[in-house]
Amino acid sequence: MDNSSNTVEADETLAAAAAGVEISGLTAEQQGNVDRARAYAQELQDTVFKEIAEAEQQRRAEESQLAAGTVNPGLLAGMDARDLSVMSRLYVGSMNFELTEEHVTRVFSEFGKVRSVSMAKDPATGRHKGFGFVEFVVPEAAMLAMEVMNGTMLGGRQLKIGRPNGYDAAVARGVPAPPPERIYVANVNEAVSQEALREIFAAFGDVTKCVLAKDRQGHQGWGFIEFARAQAAAQAASAMNGLALANVLLRVRASVVGGPLGEESVAAQRPEGSRVVVLSNVVERSEVDDELASDMAGEGTKCGRIVKVVVHIASEDELARDLQSQVCVFLLYAEGEAARKAVQLFDGRWFGGRKISAALFDMDRFLVLTSTDTMVFVP
Repeated sequence: MDNSSNTVEADETLAAAAAGVEISGLTAEQQGNVDRARAYAQELQDTVFKEIAEAEQQRRAEESQLAAGTVNPGLLAGMDARDLSVMSRLYVGSMNFELTEEHVTRVFSEFGKVRSVSMAKDPATGRHKGFGFVEFVVPEAAMLAMEVMNGTMLGGRQLKIGRPNGYDAAVARGVPAPPPERIYVANVNEAVSQEALREIFAAFGDVTKCVLAKDRQGHQGWGFIEFARAQAAAQAASAMNGLALANVLLRVRASVVGGPLGEESVAAQRPEGSRVVVLSNVVERSEVDDELASDMAGEGTKCGRIVKVVVHIASEDELARDLQSQVCVFLLYAEGEAARKAVQLFDGRWFGGRKISAALFDMDRFLVLTSTDTMVFVP
């Protein structure tokens, strides 16, 4: 019998098996080959082919949805979405077999938004094989996750993290040079607004742009900050990475891919809607005592429930920017209506021979200014 004929017949049998076609008259050995071929085809369908299809689907979606507010410098610079996808993906091996895709997503979301998690599964058991792929929205998140998580213990096993096949080729096709003045930030508490984050990082130098990826609630917890000077960016990345902000550890590193950032679409909260009242010209700095905050709270509660009162000593920069006196008393109310009533109560009123000035004050700015103040009274 012709051996080439046997080979062709065997290949056709495997192909038919992979396609799910029922084949009759097989020997036990041939049936075993068919079963293995079907299992292998299913495994490919669940892992490799699924990844390719998802990446292509995502690429098309992104190309048709580059709306205002998109935070993806590489994509905005015209990079091929498939190359960006590869650069934003990580191989994750040596995973505990009890971990689910939800577990992995939760752990890796600390470094940025996770676009997808795919885990190679055993067709016979339905359990994953201990390895898979995590893809983020931007390459910076993948780089940060690899730097932190490679070798980390998770579920009793030491993770092995690396780059997927095709990474070097994607980089070789061309990546816009990242500006040294730009840093990537992730794991930003949802309570910290874009404006507040900008104010915090301004301690390292002039911030020219701060852009967080938006969602319906506010922001997604990641984005980019750009400084006027590269030295300020480097110092900020070094000092702020791993620092607790609103009880959450910030993740910060230099940017990886250049390109436009987009516009800062969320402006500072307008004072008109604020729950914060600032009292100016209350006392001189030498007259500040432990009773000042409680005295102001006692009077201010006539307008509504007060959350806290903070006595703040203004710096020269703060006086030049938005504060009217060296000693400012901030009243944080539970409701905006109470704050508006307090302005009417205090503004123009005399206290200890001084005429008080009262006005609503931006909430984000208040949080930044008073973050380290110790003269705080909570009724």
